[in-house]
Parts: sequence; structure tokens; C-alpha cells
Amino acid sequence: MDSLNLTLRQRKLLHLIQNKTQITTGAELARELNVSARTIRSDIVEINSIIAGYGAEIHSEKSKGYLFTARDPELIRKMNQIDTAFFTTEDRVRYLTFQLCLADEPVNLFDLEDEMFVSHTTLEHDLRALRMKYELSSPHIGLIMEKNTVRFEPDERKKREILNRLFHEDWNYNQSGNAYYDYHFLDTDILDYIMDEVPRHLNRWHIRMEDAGLVALNLALAIMYHRCLSGHPLKEETPIPKPDTAAMHAAESIVDTLENKLHCSFGRTERDSIYLRVASGHLMDADKLNFQTIPQYFGPVTQAMGKQYLDRIFRMFAIDFREDEDFYITLLQFIHYLQSPAHLFNTQGNISITKESLQVEFELAWEFQPVALENMGRYLDEIELLHMAHCLSGALEYLYHNQPEKKLHTVICCHMHLSEAWALKRKILGAFENYITVTHLLPVNARSAFDFSATDLILSTVKKEITDEKGTDTIQISPLMTSSDYRNIESYIRRKRIERYYSSPSVTWNSFLESAWWHEDMEFDDQFALINFQAKPFVESGTADEAFVEDILRRESISSFAFRPGILLIYSHRPARRTMGSVLILKHRISWNSFRIRAVVMASFHPSDLPFLFQLKSRISLYNQNPDLSGAIRTKKDFMELFSDESVQSVSRLLKLS
Repeated sequence: MDSLNLTLRQRKLLHLIQNKTQITTGAELARELNVSARTIRSDIVEINSIIAGYGAEIHSEKSKGYLFTARDPELIRKMNQIDTAFFTTEDRVRYLTFQLCLADEPVNLFDLEDEMFVSHTTLEHDLRALRMKYELSSPHIGLIMEKNTVRFEPDERKKREILNRLFHEDWNYNQSGNAYYDYHFLDTDILDYIMDEVPRHLNRWHIRMEDAGLVALNLALAIMYHRCLSGHPLKEETPIPKPDTAAMHAAESIVDTLENKLHCSFGRTERDSIYLRVASGHLMDADKLNFQTIPQYFGPVTQAMGKQYLDRIFRMFAIDFREDEDFYITLLQFIHYLQSPAHLFNTQGNISITKESLQVEFELAWEFQPVALENMGRYLDEIELLHMAHCLSGALEYLYHNQPEKKLHTVICCHMHLSEAWALKRKILGAFENYITVTHLLPVNARSAFDFSATDLILSTVKKEITDEKGTDTIQISPLMTSSDYRNIESYIRRKRIERYYSSPSVTWNSFLESAWWHEDMEFDDQFALINFQAKPFVESGTADEAFVEDILRRESISSFAFRPGILLIYSHRPARRTMGSVLILKHRISWNSFRIRAVVMASFHPSDLPFLFQLKSRISLYNQNPDLSGAIRTKKDFMELFSDESVQSVSRLLKLS
């Protein structure tokens, strides 16, 4: 079958649009792929020139967006998967990783250069990226370079873990396969048979698994078959204990069936590896879990970690989840899964978008790191932290629901008839009732006589200024409540939620900037050098200790601070002697986690001021919604003017998020 001669970004773009059920704007697509809208337009022109011959097109509607149409959508989907594309670093690193996992002998570097049509320098950069992904991060497999060859250390278990990840990354749950890459060395007939057979055995033993866990199990079985067939079985080890009886029976049944069907044999260690997959992914019966039954299902270490973490959140942020039974049980299940040797978390979509939408939750999740290090001997990686942040978002949602005093007092100012204004109110409450309470439906002409002093938010159907009351924000909406209106309100609520977790009266945005260390006209091409330079005054003044710098560097290595272009905020939760700031303004923007950064704000926090972090994040994220605003910053004066209270109000109006 032909393949589409597209870059990985273009393949991802085509896949995204093909899986959309409605028109999608260029801005939305640009955000998902971390590129500009202009790049999206350019890529779509190129994609259309290639897929036109196959009866397919990405149709553009002016002022609306893009929609995919095709005579045979499945044909385009299959042609969009490829394994031998070398356009991007990600393509090449994936190819290199497969070659190293499957090779019986060291791989010659010159042969790799010829196969991928790259220079020696490019190959060195790709190997460095590979080392960052698999040697310096889990599963920490050794990359051995000797003379003009390269190989992985001979650890079959680690190689299989990597192979599982390679197939599992960007898994297309709509079609059961990787979205952008073919199966490479896996026999699709074998994998299809396994995917059909495994659920039957799990159902027999009443085992339910998450979709991601089931995919990992299916892939592990297919990889086990092919690796054993090619003479690479796991080394025989001492049999492991199997406390999960149902998982033990299911695993044995699955492997027995594969042996009979495929006419092969698997040793005890192979069977144990499959048991671990089944047992790790075996979901507990939620109906049987409550505060009273917790000791029956979770060990003392898991319980202690859960309690230690919730106490820590309450102590540091004054956020109390301890009475939320449903969340606590879900948290214990999450910790229990983290402790299992075969746990695997999958992620879908753009991680940066997820991190931005879960800013509060990600900070709370980060507080699990000391607990994880103390009890598990390691830190959570970015994907594990994001899964915990998702869990925390549900807990915060429930907490918000049970605190009606935190709702935003909202006035709907509508120029339409009462019947339409009332319908508008119902639509708004249907989407945001946990966060806002509508106090009045107000005709536009009555605005001058209305007292807005107790109003947090005005939703107005006209462009006129409704009030100049300080502290009252205005968002313009359509009487029909378009999808854009919902997104604007949601974005505003997210920002206000962040602000409402700030509770320290001893520091303000203005006092923070006025007392900060300032660095202007700076040039850096390495983010770690920048961090060390900017952190130096914190340590030299005794504001923070050396561990402050280490903590920032560790966090940047695990999960980058950058998830938007513009102004970057970096910080540590580690207690400091005082809350202090530093602002570094760059002469030329620096590339940071693929984002272009103009200025960097660094912060330390006295323990009593840690919630001030949320106000910093809120203020900076407001500006980063429009990165062009930071483009003119060159001096301290520019920065202070940009972030003055008057400027914030005007920026808010510009973004329709006053």
C-alpha cells in the first residue's frame, strides 16, 4: 500500500482533523500541535495536494474552520501510518529505538546514517534524545557506544517495556492501533487474535481492566510471542507470589490458550510477567470500597501514603480533601497501582494543554513527590503526575460544589426579550452552576441604575461598557451562547478558581515585583544555565538554600515549567526564609520546551505565602493567552507597565476576559 509523504506533524494534523466530528478552527489545531495558525494553513495546503488523488480533502470554510471529507476514510487512515519516515527527530528516535531493541548485534553508526539519510551530527543529536527518553528516564536501559557501533544493554525485560511503549504511544482507541505508525515487527493477525481472545478469559474470571491496561496486556502478549519465537525469552527467575487468585487463573488460561493456538511454549518467568500485567490492571469492585473496608483492600504502606499526602495538602495549601470518601478511595487505588511493578500510564493529546487546564491540580500533585520518594524510592514522572492531577480535578470540583459561598455572583445583562434572557440563564447555569450563581437578569438600559458592588461577573450580550466598578469583570457573549462563549467563560472561571486558592495577605503582586531582583538585556541559549544564574541571588542572600536550585532543576527535568509562549514562571515549593522574586528579561527569546520565552519570573515562598503561587500563575497566564503582548518587553519599565493594574484591566477587556 502507498504511504503519504508527510512529516510527523502533518500526519498528526491529518489524524486530528480526521477524528473531529465537527468543524475545527485553525487556532484550535495550532494549539494542539504547538504551532502557529499560519503553519496549520500551510500544512493543510500541502496535505490536500497529496491526498487529493485519493478522493480526500480537508475542506476550509471561511471564518469557521476545517472539516475532513474522503471517499474512503479508512484508506487515508492506513496510508497515514508509516514506520520508515525520517523527517523529524521523533520519527528517527523511534526507528533507532526499534533497531536497538531488535538487533542481536551492535548496530553500525554509518549504516544508520545511510538508512535514515542523515548526517553524523544529526545522528548524534538523535542518540542524545534517545538517551534522554530511555536511559535517563524509566526504564533506564543502558546505551552502550563502542567504536562506531551502538547497542542497548542486554536486558530483555527493559527492551520489552520499551517496545510496549512504542506501540502504545498515540494509540488510536477508535481503530485499535497506533495513530501515526505501523506495527513494524508485530504480526497484525497475531495481535488481532490476542485482542479478540483475551477479553474472554478476563470475563471468565470476572476481571475488569482499564482500556490502557488492556492494550498494554495485549501488546505484552504479542511481544512475548515474537521475542520468544526469535530466541529472546526472559531469563528464568524464581517464581513470584501471586496473591490475586483471579488474575493468576486468568493469566494461566490466556497463556495456555496461546500455546495451543500458536504451537509454542512459554516458561514460568514469561507466565509470571503476564500475571503481573493482569494483576496490576485488575480494577477493584468500587461497590465494596468505603472508609470502613479500606484495611481489607489496601496495605498499611498504601494507607499511610494516602494519609500523609492529604495531610500535606491541607498543611501547605489549606485545602482539605480528607472527608471526601470517594476521592480518598480513588487516591488509594492510584497509589496501589503506582506501587505495582507492571503499571503503565498512557496519555492522549497535547500535554501542555492539559498542564495549562490543570494548573492548580498539577501543583497539588507535585506535593506527592516527597511522599513517593520516601515510600517508593523514586519521583513520579510527568505522565504519572498528570494522571494524579486529573484525579485531583474531580476532588476540587466536588469541593467547589460543596462551597456555594465561593461561587461567582453573576449578572446577565441582555438586550433581548425576557424569555430569551431567561433561556440564556438556564444554558449558562446548565454548564457552570458549580461555579456561578446568577443574581439578576438585567436589561442593558438599566445598567446605570444598578449597584454592581456585590457582582463578580457580568455576562453581556452587547459591546457597551456596563460598569466601571472595580473588581467586577465583563465577558461579552452571544444571545445564542456559541461554543466560543462557553470556552471564554470556562477560561475565565479557570483563572478565577486559581486566584481563589490564594489566601496570604502578606504579599501582593505589586510588592512582589517591587522587591524583586531584576536582570535586563540578558542572553541565554540554555535553560539550565539561565536557572542557575537567576537562582544565584536567592542562595547568596540566604533567601533560599542550595536545595531550592536543585528542586527547580529536578522539576524542569521531570516536567518543564513551560507550557505556553511569552512569560515563564519558575519556582520551588521548598520552604524559603522569605517570599522573593526575580525577573529576567531576555534580549532575544529563548526556546524552552518548544515555546518561545521573552521573560522569566522566578519565585521562592515562605511557607505561609505558598498559596500566592496561584495568583502569580493566574496573572501570568492571563498575558500568555496572547503572547504578542510580551513581545515589546525590553526593560523593567516595560514589564512594570505591562503588569500594572490598569494594563491588566485593558488586557482583560482585549481578551474579553476582564
